[in-house]
Amino acid sequence: MADAKNSLKSIVEWLDGTDEAGWERQIELGEQCRSEMERTARPKYSGARKGSHQFGPERNPDAGKLNRAASHVRAMLSAMRNRNRAAALEHGRAAMAVM
Repeated sequence: MADAKNSLKSIVEWLDGTDEAGWERQIELGEQCRSEMERTARPKYSGARKGSHQFGPERNPDAGKLNRAASHVRAMLSAMRNRNRAAALEHGRAAMAVM
């Protein structure tokens, strides 16, 4: 989760600036961030849990936060594709607040 949070922070800082040349790179970073968040939030299936006799998926305790933040990141990416810096920044900040 730390990598996704650092990536998101970097994107939000970029959005808060005035650079117009880096849109595609920032969108690419955002897609990687979203993908990592969604992957991390999914339950892991690995047989019996350590120290337990329970079988089944092991849920990340941060899954709820990650899923809520990922929805903001998806909205941020949509705004970024439309070059809507203000909306993208708003959604990026909302994602950061959730995390």
